[in-house]
Amino acid sequence: MKRVILVSVLILAILTAFSQKWEHTIGEPNHYEDSRRVIEYYDNGYLIPAQYDDLGWLVKTDINGVVLWDKVLGNYPEQVIIEKTVYDEQGNIYLFGTLHQYIEPFWPLAIKLNACGELQWCKHLYFEEYVDGAFYDAIMLENGDLLAVANMPDEDQHDMIYLFCISPDGEYKWKKSYASCDNYPDFEMRLGSRIQFFDDIYIISGYVYSPHPNYPTTSSIRPMFIGIDNDFKEIWLLEFGLMDNMKGKALETIQINGSLFMGVGRYRYGGNHMNAWAMLYNDEGEQTGYQVISNDKLGPEVNESTFYEIERVNDSIFIATAGFLYDEEGNSQGEIVFDTIGNVYNYVIRAGTSGSPHLYKTFDNKYVIATSYRYPDLSYDVYLYKVNDSLEHDTIYPGNYNYDSLCTELPIQSGVIDLAGCSIITNIDDVPWFEDYNKKKKTIRIKAFPNPVNGDEITFKFQNMEHHKNMELKCFNVFGDLVFKERVYQYQGKSEVSVQGWYSGIYIVLVYTNGQIVGHNKFIVQ
Repeated sequence: MKRVILVSVLILAILTAFSQKWEHTIGEPNHYEDSRRVIEYYDNGYLIPAQYDDLGWLVKTDINGVVLWDKVLGNYPEQVIIEKTVYDEQGNIYLFGTLHQYIEPFWPLAIKLNACGELQWCKHLYFEEYVDGAFYDAIMLENGDLLAVANMPDEDQHDMIYLFCISPDGEYKWKKSYASCDNYPDFEMRLGSRIQFFDDIYIISGYVYSPHPNYPTTSSIRPMFIGIDNDFKEIWLLEFGLMDNMKGKALETIQINGSLFMGVGRYRYGGNHMNAWAMLYNDEGEQTGYQVISNDKLGPEVNESTFYEIERVNDSIFIATAGFLYDEEGNSQGEIVFDTIGNVYNYVIRAGTSGSPHLYKTFDNKYVIATSYRYPDLSYDVYLYKVNDSLEHDTIYPGNYNYDSLCTELPIQSGVIDLAGCSIITNIDDVPWFEDYNKKKKTIRIKAFPNPVNGDEITFKFQNMEHHKNMELKCFNVFGDLVFKERVYQYQGKSEVSVQGWYSGIYIVLVYTNGQIVGHNKFIVQ
């Protein structure tokens, strides 16, 4: 495959010579490169999941957006889309998206790379009971597990939005359905675009097609927010604008204060016309207000607008990436600075940009934005730039910086990662439902070895200890006599017990939590 020319030489030369605008185009001429969500990496460089034609693409830059290395994900005729990237304290990179690999159509894909950009595992879901599927977003939990939101409709669209919990080792631990027709029988198509955690609540932002109560024969698209507690139970669902028969989508949420949230997206009116839409709701799932950024709040050149992603400037002012239709043929991306009562303080249209602009607030309280630049021949490059809260281009940082320090094999080499060996999960039962997983983790599994015991010692190996407290291990003979006991602790992996002097026969090992049996097994002493 032809290697990628990563940075526009002309723009890079200008940046180096004059220390002016912090901006780059990244890509190869006459190819289609499109960015996804940019994040700041542990070394203050940036990771950009993107597209290189039909393949996935991960680009790593330095603090100034200059490319250090890149990885193309997949080989033709594969089609790979990477939607979200997260990383852990060891610098491991987790990628979530979709893969088309010898089977139709697209299905959810999860990838782990180490801190050197080397493939650790790749897991691909494919369930015949479903029409298709994709991972749209993911976050990392406190225990290191990954929580990914997937849209995976079954044929009658009964269940569509799922959360999957995945361990750092690539084990699918559980799945759970949300906004199910079990609870909302009138729901039709629905999609979750973001999963976010705020203090003590998870929120999925997205949209749903459903009928208005007064017009049950006609369905409309409405923003949807789903509240989920720390036990991953769906506690409320809000169809925003339902009673006012407002239409649109929610793409992301930000927390205003402890109990108030603001979703952003697009309000659809007069057919398919759109305005940027800020939607206020509380932690009980109740709508509290909204602001539509109508065209009269922007300049006369703007005919339509939409919000994509949002960050906080200060306690009352926010910056959001936006899309604009500014004449009959032109549409570009940019940013809007506004508040919760609908005042617009500033906006900028970035001519020639295209796609969905993605926003990240950096360590120095600036804003890096990744989108695409559209050329006259309709080819695209990734466009990466950095602005301050006045929407002015930042300038580059002077000096030398240490990058990829968690990798022991520097410099990291660019290249292609072959996904042909992805593990494919083809049975939905291979991933337990959350309720079944929850029951399983309440039981401590005890493995005894060697069994039978023909020496002086037996080892008990434990699983699920991390979910229990105040534990005690006891061994009984067949007559019910207690022959051994000891305290055991959370995260204890095993216990070695001397059986010297025990009579030959069958024994039972039990683990108690607060006096209740939570694990047991049998073993034989010879």
